Amino acid sequence: MIVSNYEPLLRTFVDDNAAALTTRGVDVDDFTTHLYRRTTATFVERPAGIRLASRLLGHANEQITRASYVVRTVEVDPITIDILDEVLGS
Repeated sequence: MIVSNYEPLLRTFVDDNAAALTTRGVDVDDFTTHLYRRTTATFVERPAGIRLASRLLGHANEQITRASYVVRTVEVDPITIDILDEVLGS
């Protein structure tokens, strides 16, 4: 899916589910396509390495991916972990 097509879909999801997200402690203003790119890059980097995560995002330089997209485990908000575990399964 092209990012420009995904952004309105994500915004609709957030708008439709704002109350539930807020109840879970999620700041709905932080729900962006950048958040999803960071999450995906982090998930891919853990088992497969920075090179594959960088290629997935289309970056020419792995340092861009590491500096702006891959999140160290200690930086991930525990609420985010709980939500992802619930949605994706542990």
